[in-house]
Amino acid sequence: GCTVGQLRDQVFGIEHNMETDKISCSLNNDPEKLKKFGKLIRILGNAGLEEAGQEPDLTDKWVLRHIRHGMIIPYMIQLSEIINDAMKMEIKEEKTDGPVDEVLEEENRKKEQES
Repeated sequence: GCTVGQLRDQVFGIEHNMETDKISCSLNNDPEKLKKFGKLIRILGNAGLEEAGQEPDLTDKWVLRHIRHGMIIPYMIQLSEIINDAMKMEIKEEKTDGPVDEVLEEENRKKEQES
């Protein structure tokens, strides 16, 4: 598996050159990366439509046809924020994966059943 951050970098074509400490992005120049980017927008867009009670009817083809070249960077920024939030949730979940207090869990279950 890979982390959410690694997935983001792969989709966006982000590379960090350790020697020059420069970060580059090949998304604009790589048709395959643009397809992955469109797929990510479609998945998130359909999830948002579904959450809003609308028909999740976006397709990769429609998304790619409607992305204007000048809007790719703003989309990347928005998606990065969503992905950063997901990474924070991932880290939070890892912290809560510690030992479970069985007695406390049982008490919580009983309280939920009583209410």
